[in-house]
Amino acid sequence: MKAKTNLIAVFLFSWIFTVPAFAQTLNSSYTIQQGDWLSKIAKKAYDNPHLYYRIIEGTNKKAASDDSFDNIGSANDIQVGQKIWIPALPSANNLTGIPQTNCEIRLWYNFQIVAVGIINKKWEQDGIDLETRAHKAYEMRHEARVNARFMMQNKEEVSVLQARDMEKYGNPNGPTFEYLLKKNTDAGLTLADAYQSIIDSSSRTDTRYNADCQ
Repeated sequence: MKAKTNLIAVFLFSWIFTVPAFAQTLNSSYTIQQGDWLSKIAKKAYDNPHLYYRIIEGTNKKAASDDSFDNIGSANDIQVGQKIWIPALPSANNLTGIPQTNCEIRLWYNFQIVAVGIINKKWEQDGIDLETRAHKAYEMRHEARVNARFMMQNKEEVSVLQARDMEKYGNPNGPTFEYLLKKNTDAGLTLADAYQSIIDSSSRTDTRYNADCQ
């Protein structure tokens, strides 16, 4: 009986110290399991699938000093058995006051756009049709972009961004709704899928720029 009790104790001790690798908790490592994808992990860790970019950034930052982590190039660039890092979100205290630096503005901007996906669910519950929701989601992101650039201290940097967008989209403040709709339908999407794509992209952040603020 004593031997059996000891075996149970050893099993429990072992289980306690191996669970963290498989627990999707903040400020901890996690081992990718079969059927995992980053937005799914972000949903469990942050209750928001759109915050998957935080995991990419956190893992890549760890990889710079810890060989047990590998860099993640994109959201699809993960494998079963790979070790990732799930960082905590910035303190809400960082969002009080007017953003001053580019990184503070980037943080403010990210919080505006990641909210689009959650707010869209309310719109849907309220019975708002898909086309209207697509327009509203687009406007939320567009206004966040314009306001973020207005807050930037270096107006030369703003001019560079506007010139880039003018060349790429024909609009100094990013793509228009019509541009995105045409891009999606030209790619073969149905009108309904094109509207949904606009909603999805309106709540998506750019990991390339976010990485500069880590």
